[in-house]
Amino acid sequence: MKKVKFKKVVIQNFLSVGEEPVVVEFTEGLHLITGRNCDKPERKNAVGKSTIADAVYFSIFGETLRELKKDLIVNNVTGGKTQVEMFVDVETSTKTNSYHIIRTLTPTKVTVYENGVDKTRDSAANTNKYICDTLDASQSLFQNCVIMTVNNAVPFMAKNKVEKRKFIEDIFGLEVFSKMISSLRQDYNDIKKEFDIQNVKLEETDNTFISYQAERDKALAKKTEKREIYLSRKDSNTKELNDINQKLSELDNSDVLNDFKIKLVELENNLCKVDLKLNELTETNIVTRANLTLKKDKYNLIGTEQPTCPVCLRSIDEHDKSVFESEKKQLKYELSELATLLKENITKIETAKGIKQKVKNTIDQKTREYNYVLSKIQSKGNLLSRQSQLLQWQTELEEDLVLLNKDTTDFDDILQETQQRRDDLTVKVGEITKQMRKLDIVKFIVSEEGVKSYIVNKLLELLNSKLFYYLQKLQSNSVCTFNEYFEEEIVNEKGKVCSYFNFSGAERKSIDLACLFAFSDIRRMQGGVSYNIAMYDELFDSSFDDKGIELITDILKERVDSLQECAIVISHRKESTKAVTGEIIFLEKLNGITRRVDYSDF
Repeated sequence: MKKVKFKKVVIQNFLSVGEEPVVVEFTEGLHLITGRNCDKPERKNAVGKSTIADAVYFSIFGETLRELKKDLIVNNVTGGKTQVEMFVDVETSTKTNSYHIIRTLTPTKVTVYENGVDKTRDSAANTNKYICDTLDASQSLFQNCVIMTVNNAVPFMAKNKVEKRKFIEDIFGLEVFSKMISSLRQDYNDIKKEFDIQNVKLEETDNTFISYQAERDKALAKKTEKREIYLSRKDSNTKELNDINQKLSELDNSDVLNDFKIKLVELENNLCKVDLKLNELTETNIVTRANLTLKKDKYNLIGTEQPTCPVCLRSIDEHDKSVFESEKKQLKYELSELATLLKENITKIETAKGIKQKVKNTIDQKTREYNYVLSKIQSKGNLLSRQSQLLQWQTELEEDLVLLNKDTTDFDDILQETQQRRDDLTVKVGEITKQMRKLDIVKFIVSEEGVKSYIVNKLLELLNSKLFYYLQKLQSNSVCTFNEYFEEEIVNEKGKVCSYFNFSGAERKSIDLACLFAFSDIRRMQGGVSYNIAMYDELFDSSFDDKGIELITDILKERVDSLQECAIVISHRKESTKAVTGEIIFLEKLNGITRRVDYSDF
């Protein structure tokens, strides 16, 4: 158990205390803080007695019990530097350390020394935490177990459920469960957040995988469809190739075309010869016709009755007539010859024309035959060209079919990568799920229904028995018990369940004191920490009657004797001095300044 022994507090320029320090030493016994107000002799309040409790609280937490603003804490008369010093020893099973805490305002500063070594942290907040951790102190604990300020603090039973629960957990040392729950909740929230993130990623990856899978299936279906088309095209090409091969095999590959060319040239030459002959005959025919015409004209002129020669125009005699007859005979003979020649020539022309027509007909026939053969030869070229093209297509189709026969697509690598990411995320989500399940189990263990419930039930027996003990010592007409949810049940002397506020002021004060004493005992028994001081502000000045004061005094003396405690009662009642077993801390207020003076009967 850690024992915190407050040794001394030194107060200066704090609230009503002025430049002259007020020093209070915390020794074993039942002590009294009282005094007089010289500024208002008729009044017993406003002396500055509660300032001692505020100073103790301020030295540890940097705040007052009354939660005053810092500019209201500084003494408004002296205006000097506010300073509260606390000297305290912390004793553990292995060693004892002495601490000196100095807290000031204007400027605001806190300093702490451990065995004379400065342990002040880098900030006031961190130094405050260091002090609270060292003393195992909390504001709630001090307000309900160490310093009970009747008029300024809210009694435990008047606090709300959350405040009550938190305080009792602190008393029982169960704050570790709250810390664990808080830490677990934070861890759980962090893991849950990570789970949600990874799960969303997994869902997105699943959707992406399904989408890629669908695209791959479409690609495979297109491949199958294309494969069928290519196979059909290949079969069609094969059939056409067979037809081409058949046609090529039927074509004559001899030099028929050259023979036709030679024959046509020969025929063309013959045609030319016939044309020449025909032209020659035609010219001969023309000459013959001309001669015949001339001869006829001449013949017709010879032997006419004209008196003159038609040629020389001289007169014709008998001799001339004989000559004319002879010449006429000759002309007649010549005309006959020319007519025969012309007739023969016409016959020859007709024959030549017939021969020409035959030659032309032969040329036309041979030309047709030549063109037919040429078309066949050209057809063979086209067939060969088509054959070459089909063979190339067949090769390309074979290559494409090799690829189409493979069950691979452009999506395979993406699918593999997505599947790997999917598997990794599934593993990660699985691991996070396991962590969440573990945390759920741990959360249950440290929850109200888990180990904590078992511990609470055991501790509640002790708490309720302590409460019953102190209520009996105070002769209270009520019994107060707490359940496992730290909800109180108060039963009056008639056995009826009542609210805390159903009772009178004195009855409520008895319940408050019983809780205070019980909590203090539990805190000490739990082995966490014990404090050597307990301060009761205006305990004797509240609603207790003389019998009540007597019962409280007996309890305080009992605790001082059994716990070696420094119990300090703050009171303005003169008769309170009768209960004192220690010293009387007498304060006097004059001109607005509180100072400590020697005790005098007031």
